[in-house]
Amino acid sequence: MSETLAKKKNTRIASVEFWRFFFTVLVALYHLEIYYTSGKLFPSGTSAVEFFFVLSGFLIALSAGHWFEKHPEPLSAKEAGIRATQFVWKKIKALFPVIVMTLIIHIAINGGGYTRKNWLDAALNSEWDLLFMVGTPFGYNNGNAPIVPLWFLTALFIAGYVYTYFLYRKFHFTLFLAPLIGVMLYSFFTLNSTLVLDFYAKMGFMTAGTVKAFAEMALGISLYHFYDYLSKKKLSPVWEVVLTLLMLFSIYRYFALTIKIGTGMDNFRRIIYIMIIVLLSFLNKDVITGILNNGFSRALGKISMTMYVCHFTLCSIFFNVVSTLWRKNPMSTFLAELAGSSGGFGGAWGGMTINWKVRVFYILFVVACSIVLHLIAELLRKLCTPKPKADPPAPAPAAETADSAAK
Repeated sequence: MSETLAKKKNTRIASVEFWRFFFTVLVALYHLEIYYTSGKLFPSGTSAVEFFFVLSGFLIALSAGHWFEKHPEPLSAKEAGIRATQFVWKKIKALFPVIVMTLIIHIAINGGGYTRKNWLDAALNSEWDLLFMVGTPFGYNNGNAPIVPLWFLTALFIAGYVYTYFLYRKFHFTLFLAPLIGVMLYSFFTLNSTLVLDFYAKMGFMTAGTVKAFAEMALGISLYHFYDYLSKKKLSPVWEVVLTLLMLFSIYRYFALTIKIGTGMDNFRRIIYIMIIVLLSFLNKDVITGILNNGFSRALGKISMTMYVCHFTLCSIFFNVVSTLWRKNPMSTFLAELAGSSGGFGGAWGGMTINWKVRVFYILFVVACSIVLHLIAELLRKLCTPKPKADPPAPAPAAETADSAAK
């Protein structure tokens, strides 16, 4: 790959990192709002994981496509299995330190109120978190795992392993089947799920979250067809305007189908606009994507997965922080308004409408905590990574050795 092409590839990824962060924010806001009975801005915001599944499927196909540009022969069953295992293992290594820290924080914050039975339940549910089995028939636990959002990663690993294996084993055949698999499984999911994200419901031998992962990652793989074709075309300025308008329309329609829209069949229409956003972001031929292609977007993307893992636990901490600051400074009008509009936690937090200040400061709080956890996780990974052994010095040439001896 030439240097120019490599730089272009990295630039395209930067805009996607912004959307990765953006959809993580939507999930975080949804989990903030589930503690309230009124005034929800994103009552179905948790289904933003649709973006992550579509994006993951596309990236797997894109990576396989780059591989086969240089290696036309398909991999053997063993080699494809190794590739699939590497896909899962690489993500587990990146996430495991964050998951362990989040579990420690969860037990430290909530452990004081545990009975002996609660402690046992927490330990068993934490075990499912550590084994990445949340949301599977094995780690079902009625959706009560300490890190509830971890079901997404579990489903991603299962579907990602299968698709990685078959893409490297039968690349073109898998691309051919992907649209059919995506449409069939997505139809099955929508017709058998009572909620937009009913991830713990049983659907045959799988949970709904796993079915959703297979369906939406297949749709992401299907996008590779369009990307591979359009990326080779030189588009005129007129087409750049058209693609910019299409991106703007897709963003608008996603918000129109998300803001204050409860769970229901209409929510499934968002998948089309998510697919368009992913496709146009990688094409990098519209104005919106050009604006988002910068280092700041890439920096936001680096903490997005840490945010996803830890934000659910940070909800209770956020409320406690606000209440503590207010008690220490009761004369502050701003803190009084912030705490007052937040209601209370548990049984006391219901029935009140949260305002924009609560949402903004909650996201800033989550971002700040995620940056700290991300830096600690990076430090732990460096400390735990064995340093490569230095190669022994090469022996000096015979002529040089004889000359040194003469001197």
